[in-house]
Amino acid sequence: MRTRSRTAGGAQGRLLLGLVLALALGLRIANIADISNSPFFTRPVIDGQAYDTWAMAIVNGTAPAQPFYQDPLYPYFLALVYSVFGHSFWAVYLLQLALAFGFLLLIYDTGRRLFDWRAGIAAMALAALYKPFIFYESQIEKTALAVFLTALFLWLFVRSLWSDRSSPGPRHPSLGLRTSSFLLPLATGISLGLAALTRAYMLLFAPLLPLALFFKPQARGRKLRIGAAAFSILGLLLVIAPVSIRNSVLAREFTLTTAQAGQNLYVGNSEYNTTGQYQAPPWVRANPEFEQSDFAEYARKTAAVDLSPGQVSRFYVRAALDWAKTHPRGFANLLWRKTVLYFNNFEVPDNQDIYFFARYSWVLRLPLLSFGVVFALGLAGMILLARGLGRLSLVVFFFGYSGSVILFFVFSRYRIPALPAILPFAGAMLPWLADSVRLRHSSLVARHSSLPSRLARGLALVLAAFALTLYPVHHGTGRTEAAQCLTNLASIYYHEGDTTKSIATYEDALSTQPGNGEASRNLGIIMLGRGNVDRAFELLSYWARAGP
Repeated sequence: MRTRSRTAGGAQGRLLLGLVLALALGLRIANIADISNSPFFTRPVIDGQAYDTWAMAIVNGTAPAQPFYQDPLYPYFLALVYSVFGHSFWAVYLLQLALAFGFLLLIYDTGRRLFDWRAGIAAMALAALYKPFIFYESQIEKTALAVFLTALFLWLFVRSLWSDRSSPGPRHPSLGLRTSSFLLPLATGISLGLAALTRAYMLLFAPLLPLALFFKPQARGRKLRIGAAAFSILGLLLVIAPVSIRNSVLAREFTLTTAQAGQNLYVGNSEYNTTGQYQAPPWVRANPEFEQSDFAEYARKTAAVDLSPGQVSRFYVRAALDWAKTHPRGFANLLWRKTVLYFNNFEVPDNQDIYFFARYSWVLRLPLLSFGVVFALGLAGMILLARGLGRLSLVVFFFGYSGSVILFFVFSRYRIPALPAILPFAGAMLPWLADSVRLRHSSLVARHSSLPSRLARGLALVLAAFALTLYPVHHGTGRTEAAQCLTNLASIYYHEGDTTKSIATYEDALSTQPGNGEASRNLGIIMLGRGNVDRAFELLSYWARAGP
């Protein structure tokens, strides 16, 4: 009965599947078409600009031979695209659209396998209408790739849990196991490794993967359990080991994937962070072009010795831990603020702001789904439906990943890779509520007096969870975030040599937010260079008052 419910649906299920996919692709194509008319379409900013520059250096063979400071997979993905299609942003956006299509199918099948076909289609529909997915898929930024690889990992993991000796396929001649018994765990480990090269937080689950596969419910015999666990580790090592060897050889010390964990920990846990978001210490320029060297220079001056990249990272780990120990109340308050920010309906901006970008896309102006809705349905589903190793593993993944982000600092694009773990539960909650309505009005109520309370209990959980995401947080106003986006664009115009557009865009930023410090400083420097001393003095005075 349970197996039939997972595979049922027939023509109705296929029709719904096609309609949801058509709607999802229609919204995404319309969004990309609209954004293509914006000045940002071919001008990625901050991290996006750094990834683009890094990718072109890889293509041209001029990438620096040093340990990776940032997660490396996305720049290599861009380099592959550029090597095939040339320096084409359209090619990147269209390939990310293809990843989004694959992501939706993975969410559907994960929900179907964990619950039933209705949960799979509902989960896919929620993902199709989730506005942050649509936004990040149209950015030169690693989030789209990270979300796809996370969904791929979870899908393969769920499939691995139900592979056993009775599954079809040839046996491995030396191990005596069905092919699926080790190919699926191997692929699961590979996908986890690839996901970790877009978000290093994913490595926290490296020990849990073989443990879960060892205790998988369908495993028959100790050999099968050990084999599944071993092949998952092998798959992970096939991806991570070459990166670690490369980094370690260049750094002359062990470096796993990147050399910035300590810096990120310090950014999110120090006296200089009052918001829970990214707040660089005063000696660091908040730009990927300068961040690594600024952090390293300060650490070396403070330690009064030359430090390797790994030693710089450990310097900031110690600094963050020392601050947390000596300021327990400040650390607790900051941790609480980051938790509230992470589970908030507000999308914390970083390189680009989803609310600002709505001016360029009618799709982003639509009242599509937000984090609060998906989280509310998903959390209620986790509470009511999380039974069995597969479902419980996704619960552990979601909250474990969330905790790893909160430990550092919070951005909308940092939490979004956790969504593939909660979407199947959110999807399952919708038919659960529908069944509750149906059962309440059926003859079964006479025999099951608890059924009317089932609907009330489910709705109460959803509403309570949604209320949690509305907790008031102090964040930058829309004007502040819009002004920052315009300031980023004006800086690009300036470096392109278009001073006229740069000045006009800085003026637009200042009219959006009068007295904006960065816009005032940069425009003041331009005015000084042009000999307009009075305007330069006025602007630089604004800057001095904004950040004395």
